Amino acid sequence: MDESGKTYPPQALPVQFQTAQNYPAQSYPAQNYPAPSYPAQNYPAQSYPAQNYPAPSYPAQNYPAQNYPAQNYPAQNYPAQNYPAQNYPAQHYPSAPPQHLNVLNIPPDQGCMANRRNQPQSQAVGAAGLIFISGGMNIAFSVGIRYMVGLSVHVRICWFIGAIIGAIISGFLANRVSKKYILQFSSILVTIGGIVLACTYHKVPAITAALYLDGIANGLIFAPTLALIGEISVCQKRGGLAIGIEQLCYGAGIVLQTIFGTIWWWYRDTGFSSLQSHGILSAVFGGIALIFASIFTIESPVIMLANGEEQAAIHALRRLQRPSILTTDTYQQLDEHKRYLALNKDLTVGESISEAIPAFVRLVTLRALNAMSLTKFVVDAMLMVTILRFKKAVWPYAVFGVGRFFGQIVAVFCVDSVGRKKLLLGGLLLASGMAFGLGSQFSYEGLLLYQYNSVDVVLALLIVFQAFAGLAFAPTSAYLSEGFPLGIKQHCIGFTFIMEMLVYVIICVCDWSISGTRAYFFVVGAFYFLSFVAGIWSFPETKLTPLRVAQDKFRSFFAPGFQP
Repeated sequence: MDESGKTYPPQALPVQFQTAQNYPAQSYPAQNYPAPSYPAQNYPAQSYPAQNYPAPSYPAQNYPAQNYPAQNYPAQNYPAQNYPAQNYPAQHYPSAPPQHLNVLNIPPDQGCMANRRNQPQSQAVGAAGLIFISGGMNIAFSVGIRYMVGLSVHVRICWFIGAIIGAIISGFLANRVSKKYILQFSSILVTIGGIVLACTYHKVPAITAALYLDGIANGLIFAPTLALIGEISVCQKRGGLAIGIEQLCYGAGIVLQTIFGTIWWWYRDTGFSSLQSHGILSAVFGGIALIFASIFTIESPVIMLANGEEQAAIHALRRLQRPSILTTDTYQQLDEHKRYLALNKDLTVGESISEAIPAFVRLVTLRALNAMSLTKFVVDAMLMVTILRFKKAVWPYAVFGVGRFFGQIVAVFCVDSVGRKKLLLGGLLLASGMAFGLGSQFSYEGLLLYQYNSVDVVLALLIVFQAFAGLAFAPTSAYLSEGFPLGIKQHCIGFTFIMEMLVYVIICVCDWSISGTRAYFFVVGAFYFLSFVAGIWSFPETKLTPLRVAQDKFRSFFAPGFQP
């Protein structure tokens, strides 16, 4: 509407925005008003009477029961589903190490570093190896590698009788007396026997006493040593360690006696006999063995666990490796020993004997055949052909002793890679062939007519026979350390050793002859071949297996295949 009173319709006026005006900022002084304060209001507490209302009650509702007809559905016959059985490998978890200990995870070493890492295991039984060297020298002396002739039967077999006595005593001491004390006592016996021999010149009573002392010492430590090797060594080194300590050390003693005994055969008038050099070496080995037994011997962690001494077992396992620190491998070994102990702790004596019979029969047979490979008949045949062909030459005797030693060295390096069974069967088959060849050469038409070509063949066959025999029977040391239940292990090993010594005794009392030697080698060849055939299905392969697995493989007489 304007001044004249006329009204106009509303017009849509465009919206116009003005630009922002920049006014100067206004600063006002701060206003400090006093905070209001109100007087506290104290109202009296209000208390209301409790209200007790009666609970409502409703009349019960009785509904009539509903009877529904039963529903009969036809049975559904679905075809059975046959799913293949799933065989999952057993999971083995190691015992968890305590959190407060500094436990290191060290990767496994290879080659020479692995040998260095496990070196304390061989040092722990090094004293026994030195005693076995002295025993090998006395075995060679007893079967005929000596310059003394005309010795009585008693002198020839007294070392074996002493070994049997020691093995019997060892059975009563099993797991009752520390192995360290047994090794120390045996070392002292060897030292005394060596001193007696070194101070004696052809005194038969003194020789007999020295042989008895050394035999008792070897019998005392044989079973404890092989049992200890099985319980302290890792499965990758157990076979090589057992062969190296037992078979190789006995072989080294035979080589030493072969060399010294034959050198003084031709130079016996010098005033210093080979038996005195034998005594000096025995005394030295016994003294060093005493030092080793006192410093390096470590008791079995399995026996410690059986006695409830777990911390002592951990300490022993730590000392058995280098560097001597707690690692994850330490607790894995501890866990494996616990499983092995759990497998054996519930076995009664009767159950243990029943489980040990298959292993005992096989190992007694093998050890008896081992004794037959180096007896009076073999050594006398060697001496005869050497004298016929080479007169005063010494080297054939040395080669004869080294032949057996060479086969044992090969076994030490191959037993944990190639396997026990392959070496055993291969050696038995080849030694059987050599024995048959030797039997065919011993005839009146050959040797008694001094046909030198025949003598050369016999000498070569004897040396090769010793090499293959050393290869064949070396794995028996590994089998002895792992084949028997824990409760009667040392007793079974000791009784096997006794049976081997009895074979030596029986053959030593026999008289040598051409015809007897011919029959002897044919019998030996037949036994070796039969053992080879039977061994294809009865000897287990235990390389790289824990003790509990190896023990389980010996429970049956039937063990075909070459895989662990």
